[in-house]
Amino acid sequence: MRKIAALAGGILLLPAVVLAQTTPFTATGWINGVQSPPIICTNALGQVLFRGYVHSARVQATDPRVTGQVLIINDGHYNADGTANMQGNSYLQVGTWDAAGTNFVPTGGLWDWSWTGVMQPDNSAQVHIVGYGSGGTIDGLRIDQTLTRAKAASPLDPTVPYVYAGTILPPPLNTIELVNDFNEPFTGASYPGGTGTCSTDNGRFYAVGDFPTDTGGTFDYTFLLGQVCPSAGRNVANDTTCEWRADLISLDENATNMAGMAVSPLPGPGYAFYKGRDFAFLLKWSKNYQGYSILWSDRFPSPIPNTNVVLAFALTREDPNVVITARVLDMADPNHALFSHSVLDTPASDPSLTPAQFYTSTGMQMPVLVPDAAEPPPTSSIGTCLGLFQYTDGQQPAPTAVYDNFELRTSGIPFVGVERAVRLSWPVSATINYAVEAAPTVLGPWLPLQDQTLPGFQIMTVPATEATQFFRLIQTP
Repeated sequence: MRKIAALAGGILLLPAVVLAQTTPFTATGWINGVQSPPIICTNALGQVLFRGYVHSARVQATDPRVTGQVLIINDGHYNADGTANMQGNSYLQVGTWDAAGTNFVPTGGLWDWSWTGVMQPDNSAQVHIVGYGSGGTIDGLRIDQTLTRAKAASPLDPTVPYVYAGTILPPPLNTIELVNDFNEPFTGASYPGGTGTCSTDNGRFYAVGDFPTDTGGTFDYTFLLGQVCPSAGRNVANDTTCEWRADLISLDENATNMAGMAVSPLPGPGYAFYKGRDFAFLLKWSKNYQGYSILWSDRFPSPIPNTNVVLAFALTREDPNVVITARVLDMADPNHALFSHSVLDTPASDPSLTPAQFYTSTGMQMPVLVPDAAEPPPTSSIGTCLGLFQYTDGQQPAPTAVYDNFELRTSGIPFVGVERAVRLSWPVSATINYAVEAAPTVLGPWLPLQDQTLPGFQIMTVPATEATQFFRLIQTP
């Protein structure tokens, strides 16, 4: 379900996520100084290495945000066919040049670029560059570009320019919005499977369900949901994750009570995530309601409390599909997931549980289960409900669920930049934690790598110890 960036004798980069306006540009650069010529040596294997080739170039671009003085640091090695593999870092100080191209005036902002490329025996070159901006008008922006150079008399030939073509990308989408603090009276709709009330009091949301619907001794299921996020205007853009979170303050423990969160352009199609002490499940209904489908049901290895936890429910849109992720987080440490499960919902009819499979997993009889309907997953005009679910024989006390701090977190699906062949970077997400794994082949074995966090990005340096190595970004709890 997740995209993979692979490195195997070259670089395969994930496409940039276009979440806001992007700006294409072209630029031309001329070498105007050599701070350090390369140090060249031959190792025991006969490989010719060069290190510390540092030079500068004057860059004139169609976008003033990419015009400036660039310092280029180049390392690499020569191949038997005369080509050279190169990688390094570049730092472009944004500014203006006079008409003669000799006097430079900085105007603010610094691009931090990482790059990799190949130089041909005739000194022509092809390079891919990615990076981000700091300060001035470029603060937080990203960049993705290529550099080419035609045949030149030498690697330091100042008469043959660097030709850039690329795109300035907006900062990574990463927002947190408090949707409902429950300080106002409850005015949303309620969707009862019995009798009950939804209300707010003292900054909290209360769902109280009274379900005396079956007094014959045979357990039945019933629910109560209160709409706490209006259905108008909550859209999930492509290549975007929207995650709704609510603090579950408490839930009564009598019978099989479960806290719930539903997401749907009501009345459907939509999803409901229910969490009890011992298990959780994901329920789906179709646009033209035919019954419920259970996309998954999981028993917890050990009970998860029904107090002071966070219910988190996310839709990640990757047209035409949606990845659904349900999590239970520790309220004291929201970065710690007590439970997480993801599933892919496609426009086709996807796998779902039979009544027998659901009973085996939960111990609950739910005979009105139907196969998943073949229809596009919901992504627009999303409304959200909080509530509870009870598996009851009509003799159980009325359960109460108490919620607080209902919020929406939105983030873009990160694209992975493979830089210098050993440096990985991706935007920090408000909704999902990621970890990197590495393997000698795409089939594995995949092993975790330790990462470090920088403002707005996560960047990892991986020792280049293998001739071929693959990387992938996976979702973690």
